[in-house]
Amino acid sequence: MKDDNLEITDFDKEVAHRVRDLVSHLNRKLRKQISNEDQLSISELNVIKLLFENGKVLPSEICSHFNLSSQYVSQVLGKLQTLGLITRKQAGTDKRKNFAIITKAGEKWLKNSRQEREEWLATSIASVLTTLEKEAILNAIQLLNKAVGSE
Repeated sequence: MKDDNLEITDFDKEVAHRVRDLVSHLNRKLRKQISNEDQLSISELNVIKLLFENGKVLPSEICSHFNLSSQYVSQVLGKLQTLGLITRKQAGTDKRKNFAIITKAGEKWLKNSRQEREEWLATSIASVLTTLEKEAILNAIQLLNKAVGSE
């Protein structure tokens, strides 16, 4: 919620800038930590995650969710289906619509990739941070969640 009377200081902007930079950097580092033998693109990874979280999704919903063209989404779904990570199922009686659905193999792949990233991050944290520093990170996470309304 935006408060028109709230004064945003240069310090507020600096904190926001540093948080954004850190999140972007961490996201890039985490993406590099998965064994991505199939060379999946960020869009393909995002589609798998969306299907995992939502069950079945129409291609048009994927287009609008990620602001992608229908042609590109069709290519993404085709590749994911060829790899066995998703399947397509007709949407009821409308033969023109097909839901994209994550397969068991797709779920396993996603869970394994998440586990790889978390293990890498846990190893990185354990190797350089003290218990006090780890507690400070947990406190900072609580504050960031409060700031963005995710508590």
